[in-house]
Amino acid sequence: MEARAQWHACRAKARCARGPRQVTGADIVRISRTLALEPWHFTETAPAIADDPTGIVLDKGRRRVFLKIANATNGCVFSIRTPSGARGCGLGDLAPVSCRIFPADTKDGAPAIRREPGCDCREWTLEDLDQEAVTEALRTWSADRDHWFEVVERWNALASESAEELGIEDFQRYLLEAESARETGAGWPEEATA
Repeated sequence: MEARAQWHACRAKARCARGPRQVTGADIVRISRTLALEPWHFTETAPAIADDPTGIVLDKGRRRVFLKIANATNGCVFSIRTPSGARGCGLGDLAPVSCRIFPADTKDGAPAIRREPGCDCREWTLEDLDQEAVTEALRTWSADRDHWFEVVERWNALASESAEELGIEDFQRYLLEAESARETGAGWPEEATA
């Protein structure tokens, strides 16, 4: 049984109850396009700390938040309960990269084991990982993360200069445009309107 399937079979875990720890704009856009849902239907905000590179400036700089997959009563909105009582991800391969590579951690970009509080189903080791698949996923995640940081940085500059009060849906529209521009090799959305 692959590591992710073993993780989902474990009833003692807490991670899916909190949602993914790391999510990028590419994760959000991929989910949005595939499910044909605007991102604001499955995301939520939380306060961001001052030096968080994913801290999105809103309301003329009065708020700084980060974006994450929304939680429902029983955890991540995409978490489903199987007939056995275990939880699983309803997104499957569409899940954020940080979820798909469990038990690897995305924090430093090199395969490492993520320690999960509340998971007592087994002790994970590096040998449990498909090293090639995890390395490729981490490479993708790293590029997506770097682009995500730049999207947020560019947005923050625009939001700080805007005469309007811009909210999270405005940011998410910008995100969708920025990701489309990235895929087609076009310039940033603000460059197209300049």
